[in-house]
Amino acid sequence: MKSLLRLYPIGLVLIAWEISARFGLVDKMFLPSLSAALLDFWANLGMLMRDAASSLMRAGWGLLIGGGLGLIVGMAMARSRFTEQFFDPLISALFPTPKLALFPLLMVWLGLGDASKIALVAMTAFFPVVINTFAGMKGVDKFLIWNARTKGASEFQVLVHVMLPAALPFIFAGVRVATSFSFLLVVAAEMLGSTDGLGFRILYAQRTFEANTMYAAILFVAVLGFLVDRALGLIGKRLLAWQDTATT
Repeated sequence: MKSLLRLYPIGLVLIAWEISARFGLVDKMFLPSLSAALLDFWANLGMLMRDAASSLMRAGWGLLIGGGLGLIVGMAMARSRFTEQFFDPLISALFPTPKLALFPLLMVWLGLGDASKIALVAMTAFFPVVINTFAGMKGVDKFLIWNARTKGASEFQVLVHVMLPAALPFIFAGVRVATSFSFLLVVAAEMLGSTDGLGFRILYAQRTFEANTMYAAILFVAVLGFLVDRALGLIGKRLLAWQDTATT
């Protein structure tokens, strides 16, 4: 119940939206009422579900590839001075570059299908994960590493059983940021070049002056993003539950 009460700001925004459109405070052509958008959402639920499946598939594969590479590279940078010196300038140069600006190049290389969008998401997801993984593993208490080594642990055991669990809060924070970026970028990429997906549906509805459908798709994007973020939060609490017991 308390969790629901914390969401009251969202409820206030939705009520203000309905009242503004219902009483003509804004042109319904540009902002239809919330109830009209919800009715359109229900009427086009099948189509929107198919679009959502396409968007989530692209975002999921991109996150898996980019996040997985980021985890591996971040761990290697933390354990090898040479690897850190090799990747650090590359990350510093490429991380600030707007990834969406590279999408036209990816479309030329990989075509207009799923590959270019998955590659864009993977590029986006890589950086938060690699940076947080490196920072988390470099910040592990040296005493824990020394203690494990004096008890006969191998380098691999130190990495898997000491450094990785200790850095997990940082890594998970990076994954959560990467997930948000991935969802944003896949919708934007679908607006630029796609024949399906929620981004395509929003742009198509805007171009055909179907305001109700456009807002229904926007609402669907917002709800999906909210649910994914909440699910990650719950997973994080389970994975990091040991922190609460360790500090009591």
